[in-house]
Amino acid sequence: LARKAKMAMASRGHRRATRMAQRWRRLSYSMCNTLVLGLASPRIKPPPASSLSVSARSLSSASPQGPASALLDPNEIETMVARPRAPVKIVDASWHMPASKRIGKAEFLEGPRVPKATFFDIDEACDKSSSLPHMLPTAQEFSAYAESLGISSADTVVLYDTLGMFSAPRVWWMFRYFGHDNVFVLNGGLPAWMAEGKALDGAKIETLPPYESKGGFKAEERKDMVASLDAVKGIISSGGPAILDARSAGRFTGEVPDPRGVRPGHMPASVNVPMTAVLDDQGRMLPEDQLASLFEKIDLKNGAVTSCGSGVTACIISLALHEAGYRGNEHQVVYDGSWAEWGSEAGGEVLTGP
Repeated sequence: LARKAKMAMASRGHRRATRMAQRWRRLSYSMCNTLVLGLASPRIKPPPASSLSVSARSLSSASPQGPASALLDPNEIETMVARPRAPVKIVDASWHMPASKRIGKAEFLEGPRVPKATFFDIDEACDKSSSLPHMLPTAQEFSAYAESLGISSADTVVLYDTLGMFSAPRVWWMFRYFGHDNVFVLNGGLPAWMAEGKALDGAKIETLPPYESKGGFKAEERKDMVASLDAVKGIISSGGPAILDARSAGRFTGEVPDPRGVRPGHMPASVNVPMTAVLDDQGRMLPEDQLASLFEKIDLKNGAVTSCGSGVTACIISLALHEAGYRGNEHQVVYDGSWAEWGSEAGGEVLTGP
């Protein structure tokens, strides 16, 4: 069926191939339920047909790298862990805004957490020589950090955060930037895991346990997935990719002061796509058809650059683009310095209002 779907894509068009891909996916899920969970276990429902369809517009920009969807639900993760095709590493990637006074690592040590999870600290895996918050580290630094968590290039990485969908997409994007496509995000995060009644590790621990990376992690940068201050200035002056700002409407217009004390407002030519626009009220990513409808209102033919306050929630929009079918690197660019850099006195032109 998979081979027929591939042939149909080439010769009879996208619509028939999508139908056959749906049949193959349903068959795969059925086999997985039978072999892993047992006939008496509750079935895992296959994803809706809308999540398997890709518009003709997005198909041309789709990358062959990585899975069709980067999102997993709790049942899918249990299945993956029970019968892995590759070693599975579950990673808590929680990070919180400084004003919240919450510390992701401290909460991880306190518990509860997903069993056998490790913790990825965004403020540790970063360029510590930069005055800007959690900028990308070098490939060598990222490799060393991943290995310190026991993650190798052969592993399947599953990320979650404690807010539902907040900082885990940033780490998802980081792994992809450094060449690791076998990475997923728990849709809805720890709240979704707990709502499904899944097992939790509630033991308080003092330090992260030692981990061993079998085979090592080799990071290879995809430099076309990150934009600098000068690159964004060039886009604004000469045109090019759409600039999507994930901050709230109030921060975008300048009506709300920036929490880092930099100038309020937005970049010229940028489009406000608040992160809440792509999430439901439980912190889960919206279905593919709703995301596609949202992004169809924006001219994305030349690609997309996402931005936010410091490069974290911009990646929620990047993940949403991926789920809507915009998977090519040209649609997965993040302005790493984001508003922390642009809004500074050394940044660029700032506009206020809508």
